[in-house]
Amino acid sequence: MGKESDLNRRKFMEIGIYTISGTIAAVSSVALARFSIGPSFHKMKTKWIEVELENNPDDSGGFERVVLEYKEKHGWLARYETVLAYIKRINEDEVIAINATCTHLGCIVTWKEDQKIFQCPCHDGKYDAEGGVISGPPPRPLNRHKIKIEDGKILIATEIVPFGGKKSETS
Repeated sequence: MGKESDLNRRKFMEIGIYTISGTIAAVSSVALARFSIGPSFHKMKTKWIEVELENNPDDSGGFERVVLEYKEKHGWLARYETVLAYIKRINEDEVIAINATCTHLGCIVTWKEDQKIFQCPCHDGKYDAEGGVISGPPPRPLNRHKIKIEDGKILIATEIVPFGGKKSETS
């Protein structure tokens, strides 16, 4: 009888030690995973920047270059971002904003008014007026910026969406 109770105590202690060790290992691994990859799942807040266009809605002009400058804060680190976009007013209630970053290697594309195309100067990638790929190495169309119009003011988002994504928001 004494031997049987020793085995039960020993077995109980073994199970207790394994349970505590397993719990410590699980909590530590979850904390380590959260620390190492956690910030990559945080979605950045969209900033809306007011822009003014020189073209009237009646003009059939091309795109205007707009530089978006804003402060981006990641925890304790704050930095100033500069993004180039091309904006065109289609009519009074419709505006499109195309990000000027080439989808091939991140070069800045330029709008060629005479040819009505966007062109990447580095690898001769060409995009149509909507941002779709015409020729060259770009793997996908140019990204768009979200746009909204409030009280006649044009607001452009720092967040970009893929070509064909949601281009505007209702206010």
